[in-house]
Amino acid sequence: MSAGAGTLAAKILPRLYRDSVALMALASTIEKRDGVIRVGAMMATPANLEILRRSAMLPADVAAAPDDLVLAVRARDDAVAAEALEAAVAGLTATDRGSGSRVETAQQTLHEGLAVMGSATLAAVSTPGTYAPIVVEEALRTGLHVFCFSDNVALEDEVRLKRMAADRRLLLMGPDCGTAILDGVPLGFANAVRPGPVAIVAASGTGAQEISRLLDDAGSGVSQLIGVGGRDLSAAVGGLMTDLALDMVAEDAATQVVVVVSKPPDPEVAGRLLSRLERLGKPVVACLLGMDDADSPVLVRGTLEGGAAAAARLAGHPLTIDETATPDGAAAAGAGRARGRILGLYTGGTLAAEARIILDRAGLAAEILDLGDDRYTAGRPHPMIDPAARADRVAAAGARSDVGLVLVDLVLGHGAAADPATPLAEAVRAARGAAADDGRELVVVGSVCGTAADPQGLDEQRATLRDAGVVLLPSNAAAARYAARVSAAVTTGSATTGSAAITANQERA
Repeated sequence: MSAGAGTLAAKILPRLYRDSVALMALASTIEKRDGVIRVGAMMATPANLEILRRSAMLPADVAAAPDDLVLAVRARDDAVAAEALEAAVAGLTATDRGSGSRVETAQQTLHEGLAVMGSATLAAVSTPGTYAPIVVEEALRTGLHVFCFSDNVALEDEVRLKRMAADRRLLLMGPDCGTAILDGVPLGFANAVRPGPVAIVAASGTGAQEISRLLDDAGSGVSQLIGVGGRDLSAAVGGLMTDLALDMVAEDAATQVVVVVSKPPDPEVAGRLLSRLERLGKPVVACLLGMDDADSPVLVRGTLEGGAAAAARLAGHPLTIDETATPDGAAAAGAGRARGRILGLYTGGTLAAEARIILDRAGLAAEILDLGDDRYTAGRPHPMIDPAARADRVAAAGARSDVGLVLVDLVLGHGAAADPATPLAEAVRAARGAAADDGRELVVVGSVCGTAADPQGLDEQRATLRDAGVVLLPSNAAAARYAARVSAAVTTGSATTGSAAITANQERA
């Protein structure tokens, strides 16, 4: 069947369950086959089928039940599509041979797991959002803490389950929780950071990663990193898990300093949180993106970099912030010639938010995209798992005459792609080459969120980007400030240049 570019084919595997992380990895692997354009691998819930339909990845004649698994492949021709589907099916069903496939219910999964690991205290849930509440509730009733990677969970289910968890003094990290480190064990996306005295309570995934890796850079480390899900500090949820997580880190003997990090929270919830932090009994930093810095009665920082620096100082490991930091390497040579608007192409949502705040404070108009948002990941893996989609957008930016500077992030660590720098570097070369052919200079500025212990190799990843001409700064905030200084983009509300605007706002950023 043809629809859009290439040939579209699909296969339904009745009553076969795989978690979303495994399906994203499978889709990423199959997409690398020659002639394959795009792959969708999902449980056939109504929401997931709608995602595939909106992405033009669902043939009209496909009929599936919610407990079926759907594979969809768009490829160059029928033969390639059929071979890709066959390979995907083989990857999915290999572990089921000899036993027959089955739907694993929450009770079966938990009981079977506990039969093998009777000492387990935590369940990691990565099911489609439709099923996640059932699994989470069963885990909580069994007395387990829960790390819930699943997204698209109804808000009313989140509130109900978090109240249940709080009543039992059990952590429910999530839904849509991407990062945690508990007693040194990483969950989801997490950098390999050294142990230390700072606990992070995070309604933000890549925000927590950026703070933890900056603490590692400063020679400090992390005692606990408890993700609570991006909606926890909303008015509806009211900080239910943030409160419980704060109770736990306040009692944790290994924790000397506490950081709470969040995208802009609900103002009323933020007020209650700050009052609570005054009484925590340990030094604390509230890293609430977009808020003005304050030193009393609670240390408040409005950027991730500022939050990390404040926590590092409290832990006795100063982290120096150079507000006018310049990049190392030869790639910066052309940066002063940036002409045109700033385009941010981010894989980390909180990193994108931090960049947007800093550029707004500088008075600069910029287009900042969080490519990990649901609207961009419909039917395909998150760009931290599969960097191809972001790379395509970076390459395409070279043809945009209105863009003079591209801002990027690169996130390393557990769960991320094995070599995310290479596809990004190839895209940067293509974009800069296209701009040069048109007589323009395209500047690409970025930072790497990673540590020396991350499996991808921090130095190697940085070198790959520098060799492609990326101007690298020591933090995401520093990259945004540098982009503002060298950009001649049109400002918001005045004709002030980027350099003048950033000077007036350096203290706030």
